[in-house]
Amino acid sequence: MIPLARAESIELQGEPADMPMVLAAIIEAIGKVTDVSEPTGDRLDRRLRVGAGGRVRLLAGTPARPKAAAAGTLVVTMVLEETTGLLPGQVREVLAAVRRVPFTVTEMTALRGQMPLTAELPLFAPPGCLAQVAPVLTVHHMRDFLVLVEAVQAMGVPPEAITVLDKGYPYRHTARVDAHLTRQGIAVWPWTRAADALNDHAQRAAALGRQGLLVDDGGYTLPVLLKHRPDLLPHFTTGLVEQTISGITRLEPWRQLPLPIFSVAQSRMKATVESYGVADAAIRNALRLLPEEKLEGQAALVIGHGRIGEQIAQVLRSQRMRVAVHDRQLVRLIAAHEQGFVTGRCLSTLLREHRPKLIVGSTGRTSVRGEHAAAIGGDCYLVSTTSRDREFAIAELVEEATEISDAGVLGIRLRLLSGACATIVGDGYPVNFHHAESLPNAYSDLILASLLVGAATLATPGHGFTPGHNVVASDRVLESCGLLERYYSRFGLKST
Repeated sequence: MIPLARAESIELQGEPADMPMVLAAIIEAIGKVTDVSEPTGDRLDRRLRVGAGGRVRLLAGTPARPKAAAAGTLVVTMVLEETTGLLPGQVREVLAAVRRVPFTVTEMTALRGQMPLTAELPLFAPPGCLAQVAPVLTVHHMRDFLVLVEAVQAMGVPPEAITVLDKGYPYRHTARVDAHLTRQGIAVWPWTRAADALNDHAQRAAALGRQGLLVDDGGYTLPVLLKHRPDLLPHFTTGLVEQTISGITRLEPWRQLPLPIFSVAQSRMKATVESYGVADAAIRNALRLLPEEKLEGQAALVIGHGRIGEQIAQVLRSQRMRVAVHDRQLVRLIAAHEQGFVTGRCLSTLLREHRPKLIVGSTGRTSVRGEHAAAIGGDCYLVSTTSRDREFAIAELVEEATEISDAGVLGIRLRLLSGACATIVGDGYPVNFHHAESLPNAYSDLILASLLVGAATLATPGHGFTPGHNVVASDRVLESCGLLERYYSRFGLKST
C-alpha cells in the first residue's frame, strides 16, 4: 500500500510580520490542537499535538532557492511527525489546513494595485449606495474576487449581510479564498446547496432590514429560486446582475421573469474587452496540461463560433494549428468561413474528416454527445470553455467507451470502439479555471467593476429597469458611468 503523505507546503507573499497570523490561521483550521509550543525569539517554528497521539510541526521561512521564487515569497511547511490515533481521512484533513490561509496584508495590497477599477469604484459611487441591500455573490473563487468583496463592503454592506456561493471549481487558490471570506464573518455555501443558502440569506437579510440582490456568474441563483423556491422571490426583488451568457441561457425556460436583470453578460463592454482574454487563457492552460504534445500542424476543431469561440479559433490558428469550426447558427458558420476556417454544418462529418487532435467546445450548451463518438477516429483531447461540465455529454461518451481511466489532473481518458483515445480535459469543466487563475487581473478588473456598477444601479430607487432583460439599459449605464474612461486612461494611448 502506498503510504500517506506526511508533509504539505504553501507559498505566499508577505513580510515576516505576517507569519504569526498565518500560523495562527493554520492552527485554527486544524481544529482540536493541544500542547502548542510558542516560537522563541525570531524562530517561526511550532509543534502541536493533534488528537490522542498525532504530532505536527509548523515551520515558516524563505524559499530554499530565493532566486527561483518571486520577491517576498515565504514558505509555510507542515510536517506530520506522528500519526498515532489519526485515521487516513484525518491525516489528509490536517495536512489540508496548511492551504486554508487567509491572504496576507502584502498580498491584498498587491491585488488592489492590480485591480484599481474595482478597488476604487466605491470612491466614484454614491456613498452607501448598497446600504439597503444584502447581496448573494456567485463569482469565481479567484483572488480578484476578494477585491470585489472588499468594494461591496465599502459601498455599505457589512459581512453578515453577504452570502457567497462557492462554484466548486478546482481553482488554484480556492481554499485560501474561502478561508479569507469566512475569517471576515461572510457566509460561504457550496453551490450544490444553493436553495438552502438562498433561504438562509433571505432570513438574515430580513432580520437586518435589507432586500436581497443577486450577483451571478453562470445562472446559479435565479433559476433555483424560480424552480425550487418561488416563495423566496419577494426577498430578492432588487434584481439580478448576470456576468455570463451561460447564465442568461439558463433563464430561457421562463418567458416572464419577475426581477430586473442588469446584463453585463450581453454588454458591448464585455464583448469588446473580455473575449480574447478568456480564449487566450483557455488555450494557454490547455497547453500547460499537455506539455509533451506537439500541436503545431495538427488539426483542431472549435465548436461554437460566438464571442469566445471566434477568438479561440484565431488563437489556435496563431499556434499554427489547422482549425475547423462548427456552429449550429448559419450566420456564425459563414463568418468562420469568411475568416478562412474549414467549416461544416454536420459535426460528425467534421470529426470524421478533419480528425482533430484538439476539440474545443464553447457553445454554452451540450455539443459533443454519445452519437458523435463513432466519428472520432484518432486520439484527441476534448477541452471545454463552458460553465460547469455541460459542454460534453460525459455520461453518454462513457457509455460508448470500452475502457475508462483516470488521467489525474489531466482529466478522464476514454478508449472508444474505434480504438481512439479521447481525453476529456479537466473532467469537462472549463479549462481556463482548471487549477489556474484564468484571466490576468487586468482583464477581470473591468468586468468585476461592471458587476459593482450593476449592483449599485439596481439598488438605486427609480433606476428605470423593468422585470426581465434590460440589455439596452445595461449598455447605457455601463457606457456612461465613467468606468470606460478610467479604463482607457489606464491602458489607452496617451494623447499629446
